[in-house]
Amino acid sequence: MGLFQFTPEHSFERVFNQLKRAPAPKNIHFQQTVFEEASALLKETNGLVKLFHYAHLFDEAGVFAGKPWENVGKLNPVLVRGTLHAGGTMAAAEALSNLRILAIATGVYVHPEMSAYEANGFLTKVLALNIDLLLMKETEENRVKQLYKDQQAAEILRFISDHCFSALVFQTLYEEVDNLAVQRPIVTDKILKLICSAKKLAGGLEEKDSSLMRYENSVYSPSNLAAGNMDMEGYENKLRTCNNSQLIHEAEQLRVSMDKTGLVSPYHELFLHFINKEKPDFLLSLLAADRTSRKNLRSNLHFISTLIHSAITTKSRRSIYGLMRLIQRDLLSSEFKHEFKKLMKISIHGGVKKRISELYNITHHREQVSLLLSGMISVLGQPLGIGQGFNPTCQSTRALSYWAQREPLLLLKLFNHFLEQGKITLEFEGRSISSDTLPHVSLDDEVNIDIVSQLLIPHLDSIYIDMLKSAEGRGQDPHKWINPSFHIKGIWPEFSDVYSDLSFSDRFKQHYHPSNNPNVNEELPQPAGITIYNQAGQVLGAHAVLIQRVDMDPEGITRVYFYNPNNDSLQVWGNSIKTSIANHGELEGESSLPFDDFLPFLYAFHYKA
Repeated sequence: MGLFQFTPEHSFERVFNQLKRAPAPKNIHFQQTVFEEASALLKETNGLVKLFHYAHLFDEAGVFAGKPWENVGKLNPVLVRGTLHAGGTMAAAEALSNLRILAIATGVYVHPEMSAYEANGFLTKVLALNIDLLLMKETEENRVKQLYKDQQAAEILRFISDHCFSALVFQTLYEEVDNLAVQRPIVTDKILKLICSAKKLAGGLEEKDSSLMRYENSVYSPSNLAAGNMDMEGYENKLRTCNNSQLIHEAEQLRVSMDKTGLVSPYHELFLHFINKEKPDFLLSLLAADRTSRKNLRSNLHFISTLIHSAITTKSRRSIYGLMRLIQRDLLSSEFKHEFKKLMKISIHGGVKKRISELYNITHHREQVSLLLSGMISVLGQPLGIGQGFNPTCQSTRALSYWAQREPLLLLKLFNHFLEQGKITLEFEGRSISSDTLPHVSLDDEVNIDIVSQLLIPHLDSIYIDMLKSAEGRGQDPHKWINPSFHIKGIWPEFSDVYSDLSFSDRFKQHYHPSNNPNVNEELPQPAGITIYNQAGQVLGAHAVLIQRVDMDPEGITRVYFYNPNNDSLQVWGNSIKTSIANHGELEGESSLPFDDFLPFLYAFHYKA
């Protein structure tokens, strides 16, 4: 008689039934075993189908009892991908949780706390946020390039899509793209990836979401001449046949596309170099968005033309938008241009060259300089587009934005010095702190930050940590002493924190509310510390922001407009207070809250004596 072999499905069924029968104190062991067997079954053909048969029973059996997935009302679609990528039993538990929600969405399971409509909304958000995985083809290329965890996540998403795909995915996707794009980040890779995926997914649909098409057109057909996904060679040939009037019209269409979305297409880069070589006077039509930029461009045309030639490449084309914004600022003094010209001819320190090579696999000096130039153009053109990514570096990222806004020449000089010497040196209470004598802070996320941040942040953060150690134990928040030195100049000398100042709220109103201080905006931005909460009201920790300005919004409500180093500033804080990023008078990159909503989250600020 042969031995009976348990299949993965049999093994899962056995431990699942054991969990159902186990008393509460002892079910932890069986719970973990269920996740282990589910992980094995997910690797099998039709494993998802087999697990879905049990999905309506998961809660009754206590599969998620005491786990992060227990309360469906607290689940966050944004976290699904990361948990699926965690692999092992974590990914298995996430898969089971999504199958449970799918059972609710399809009416198989009537849940007391989540309706079928809410479940569909949750899964629609999950699909929209992970649409690139949904579209991942089972080709040999993807098998080689994609991690196994991506394949498994893609299979789970396809299974969900097969059961409850909705056209609402496109609306959710548009909202996600719009929320990211309206903040005008320097690094737009995530936005472009979402747009590309949406274009592929919508290819077979008769009707496409018109709102999403605005972004799709900005990347794939930003002008009439570029319409129809024309290849670059065909586009350039068309340009050569255009008369001056047609070229000016093309330039204006490309400029409007950039201005409305913050996105740059390959057509922008080709057109920019074409007119820079053939018709440099037409740069006005492409880059000058207002009277100030027209004046700056006319009086500095040769410099801008040289900068374009040295900095803008196919890989760095997103800096064209930064350049358009840069010339809207009155920065182009002789000293400023001198520092930029110095950057064009910079002798890069060996350690810095190695770092750039590690990040971008670029070793040629000229290509490295082009990358550095384009990065600085973006930082100075989009100072509120500098993001910390997933790195805990809000203090240093905030300093970069502060310098880019208030002290651009200082930042440019600091950057040139760093590139030549491979270090940053700052003063703190009479002591020089040099980053080359400190352990460098490594970055958790190098993908979602710009080249200037990639190079400077590890050095700045090492200095910040050294200052923090020196200023601790003084009976007050150490940023009272750190901020003026770390930001080098321009920080108001007085300091208040909620823990040591009994008049904290009144003092903030006295110095920052326009009714008490009509001139408050003259010396902003200024650094401030806030306490971040999640949607459930739990404290996530302290966070560094810049108070940009305090003004009335279009509805007459006094709001605090602030720079948040987080990549996505559309957030729900404690007590369901939602920060705004648009439609309340925000400038590019700003977040805002009504004055009285912002104050409860504030814990430290600077003010004038």
